[in-house]
Amino acid sequence: MKKYWKFTSIIAVIVLSIGTFYVSSANSATQFPEFVINKKSGNAEEIKSLELEGFYHKGGSMGYVNNYLKITSDGSDYRNGSSIIDSVIGHPAPLIQELQENYRKFMRGKGQSVDSFFVNKKLIAYAEVKYKTGSITNRDFKFDLSMVDKDTGHISSFTIEVPDSSSIKHMFVEDVQVVDNELHVITHNNTRKNKKYFNEKHIYSFDTSTGNINSNETVLSIPEQQDNDYTFANLIQTNPDQANEKLVFIKTQDNMIQEEETDRVEKTIKQLIYYNLKTKEKEVLELPGGLEEYQNSFSDGSTIYLSKVSEGNLVITPYNIENSLVGKEWTIQLSNERSNEEPPIIFTKDGKLYVTTHITNFETKASITVIDLKTSDIIYQGEVIRKDLPKSDEQFEFYIFNMIVK
Repeated sequence: MKKYWKFTSIIAVIVLSIGTFYVSSANSATQFPEFVINKKSGNAEEIKSLELEGFYHKGGSMGYVNNYLKITSDGSDYRNGSSIIDSVIGHPAPLIQELQENYRKFMRGKGQSVDSFFVNKKLIAYAEVKYKTGSITNRDFKFDLSMVDKDTGHISSFTIEVPDSSSIKHMFVEDVQVVDNELHVITHNNTRKNKKYFNEKHIYSFDTSTGNINSNETVLSIPEQQDNDYTFANLIQTNPDQANEKLVFIKTQDNMIQEEETDRVEKTIKQLIYYNLKTKEKEVLELPGGLEEYQNSFSDGSTIYLSKVSEGNLVITPYNIENSLVGKEWTIQLSNERSNEEPPIIFTKDGKLYVTTHITNFETKASITVIDLKTSDIIYQGEVIRKDLPKSDEQFEFYIFNMIVK
């Protein structure tokens, strides 16, 4: 009888805890300030399909609790009806949420990283690297590949050993693309060869019908020990819900000078590695002079959009890789944006460039800009503001980590 009382008590505690969670969430949501997008110029219709995701917290930068917040042209929505599970494991990206709702069978057991998915009108492809964790190193690296035909619902799944994995210490997926019936998985690999460590960018290509691996190309291999140089490479971000057969990697080499208290960057050299998945051709290009100080932000295949903060303004400069032309730059006035702020969120859709910075607090406001790429005109400018007037000594921050245009 005692164990039944214990079981009943446990159930009661669980039910009470869940009820308390939802009541607390509903009450706390009404206590948080509302944020809105305030138009400064242009046509407000340009942001009707735009969503911003971020976290709000009250107080200083230490010891705070983040609250998930979504902002649209209609206003702000805290947690948006999230469950207790969402509160524990976090909110999946909108693309993942949409796939989970419409393709439940296919999405079962899949991770929540957008980088692992490819989506077009015909199919969804997924790639993940699985491995066993040992006491000294990781081992038994395998690709977990899945594809679903949107029309028929047919699912193909393959588990394939990663080639030459004995030298790999760690690897993860950075992007997935499908071009001409080939599934391309772009990875970052940490390897050890001849007692030396390397950071590498790989492209593994698979036959979509059989799952057989067609090729494994090392696009970049950078030694970790570089004396006074610090060299690293990044795959420039692309739109996750659009196919991209052209990839752009940017390799940055900082020549360091050792001083008494710290190291200083004396010179920065940047190279572009332009890879065509269809032709499997690779081209190495030097970034034109004057663009080394820019940060890489976004690529739409043939053009990359670079950004920097200069004299209180955000400067966006397009560079067309195919004809090596630097385009007209756009200058966006910032409201006291910090000069060391991370690069803005940038992407293109339907011939328009969308740009947003990250932070709204008492001192600054996140800016939102829409640019018509055909005319180069800025067709909308706005900023994220707190609707109520905060007290002069009140500390708060809304940090934007994602921007979506549906």
